[in-house]
Amino acid sequence: MLGATRELLLERGYGGLTIAAVADAAGVGKGTIYLRWPDKESLVVGALAELWEPIADPDTGSLRDDLLAVMGRAMREMNGRPGAMLREVLAEVPRCPALEAYWRNDIVGPWVELVEACFARAVSRREMRSDVDTQSARQVLLSPLFAVGVVGGKKMTTRQVTSWVDLLLDGISA
Repeated sequence: MLGATRELLLERGYGGLTIAAVADAAGVGKGTIYLRWPDKESLVVGALAELWEPIADPDTGSLRDDLLAVMGRAMREMNGRPGAMLREVLAEVPRCPALEAYWRNDIVGPWVELVEACFARAVSRREMRSDVDTQSARQVLLSPLFAVGVVGGKKMTTRQVTSWVDLLLDGISA
């Protein structure tokens, strides 16, 4: 059912996705879907949750290498199927509480925590100034992913990601 949800979401978008269409594509009755997911929103969250794998902390010993690893992983996610699905639901996030909670807690939250951990290690290694506003630095780092990959719908390159990391480091390095 979740596979059918993903396929239909990519084909029709969130607005064109219906429980009836998912049931038909999955070869089950609507009641079967409603036994597990009470509504379309929770079904879509379930479909997204299978795609987004937890991100591991690279902890390479270098802020630049940590950020390149984090951003490289994010680039691959955004360039792939998870990013395509995210583009289909992003406009619905402010209107759908379950999607908003999933976005905040399961997509954005772990990435924010990971980047903050990279920054904290960098400050302790004296690679990064301790007076840097890490929230702003994090926003500067991650915003291009969403501006280019999600909103713009463009494939990102390793060269772009490296450039973004290096530009950030020029401003925050010790």
